[in-house]
Amino acid sequence: MITSLDNKTVKELRKLHQKKYREERFLLLDEELISLANEKGYLKKLVYVNEPPFVFPDSLEVSQQVLDKIAGRDGLRYIGVSEKIRERHGDGDRVVLLDHLQDPLNIGRIMEGALHFGFDTIVLSEGSADIYNEKCLSVCKGGIFELNICHRDLPDEISFLKDRGYKVYATGLSENTLDMADVDKAEKMAFILGNEGSGVEKEVMDLSDGVMKIDMRNIDSLNVAMAASIIMYHFQSGQ
Repeated sequence: MITSLDNKTVKELRKLHQKKYREERFLLLDEELISLANEKGYLKKLVYVNEPPFVFPDSLEVSQQVLDKIAGRDGLRYIGVSEKIRERHGDGDRVVLLDHLQDPLNIGRIMEGALHFGFDTIVLSEGSADIYNEKCLSVCKGGIFELNICHRDLPDEISFLKDRGYKVYATGLSENTLDMADVDKAEKMAFILGNEGSGVEKEVMDLSDGVMKIDMRNIDSLNVAMAASIIMYHFQSGQ
């Protein structure tokens, strides 16, 4: 059992709170995510106090003080270390494209919405917030392991989707912006949501099949994660 806060392994695990050290692995502080990572074959190490929650080959017993130090919070019974997901593109009929989102909490909430409303794939532009950030992981409800997630050049991705029969809609305002309610549902659809401050980049918007907005009353704009949930609910497959 490790009891020293100066232990080399403890120091290495602590570093995973920083993005620059998450090149190959990341921390899991949520019991549901740890279980799911184990089920999907991503869990690499289990760190626990007193008794492990399940049998795992690479398990490490530590004191409560050490676990609190690694986790950066008090009172957890165990934590996990996961390898990064194998990025992949799904073959479902509903896709979300995220254009330079900077708040990992928003990305996590969009993952959660995708799970609820049957969206198969989330595509992030290069330069988007880190999906392994603890804020994202805290709200994604397993989306990090359940969804098809990948980073792509969005103009290339839009061409890829169009070639496969997807209708691609950007969110925002343009000369011919449609109300969401006036957009016809298609068998295959993809929706682009933009940066929290500047929205969808013009180059990306111009490549879409159309631009749409959500009709709102008494407010000027919606948080991007809330907007995504409304869109995913409205356009969920089979509805």
